[in-house]
Parts: sequence; structure tokens; C-alpha cells
Amino acid sequence: MKWILYAALAIVGACSLLWVGTRAGDAGGDESPTTFVFVRIPESIWPVERGEKYEDPLDAALVRAGVGGVTGGGSQLGDPGPDGAPVIAWVGIDVELDDLERGLPLLKSELARLGAPPGTALDYTRNGRNVTDTL
Repeated sequence: MKWILYAALAIVGACSLLWVGTRAGDAGGDESPTTFVFVRIPESIWPVERGEKYEDPLDAALVRAGVGGVTGGGSQLGDPGPDGAPVIAWVGIDVELDDLERGLPLLKSELARLGAPPGTALDYTRNGRNVTDTL
């Protein structure tokens, strides 16, 4: 039964990656009113911990500043550990920014404040081009 949960977590992570840059309006160069940012954090933490450590505080900061919010998250499973148990390779957080120019610096500073490790990546589309920023 546990394998179903682990498979679901892997699918959510993979689907989040595929969604980057595929939203309506992104491919045609028209700026959509919001920008989807996929935050990929190279940290092995379980979903509840991910929510408490990153999703909830990020959402509060973005909403408070009026620049967007967190819309979801997921976990990517890696190779099983030595005992055969699944291991989370990295976690992802879905963010919608209403104001990319103000929201992106705030998102980066909040991630750093919350302890996101080096190598944390932010994937988004700007002017029809895929962009990846790293902390």
C-alpha cells in the first residue's frame, strides 16, 4: 500500500516539471496576468514538513505583499535507500506571482530566510523564454 503513496508523490513531482512553460499564453509571447514559478528544492523532507517549512510561510509572505501565493507542491522520489525504503530526492513548490518584478526578489529572499539549500532552482517563463534562477 505504501508504494501507491510513493508512486503518487513521484507523479505529482513529474507533472509539476512538465507544467512549467506549458500554460496557456506562455508559448505565444503574450504576458499572462500571473507567472507560474516552480521552485525545486534539493532537500529530502516529507510533505507535511515541506508545507510547514516552506509552503505556509512563503504563501503568507507573498499574500501579505500582494504579489501572489503558493498553489501547491510535490515530492520527487529518488532511488530507494539501502533498506529499500523510498527516498525523496527533492521537493517542489508551485507559486503564482501576480507581479513578477516585485514577487521574484521576495520569493528568493524568503526561500533563503527559510533555509532553502544552495542549488534551489526557480523555473518560470519570461517574455516567452524559459528561465531558471538558482539560490
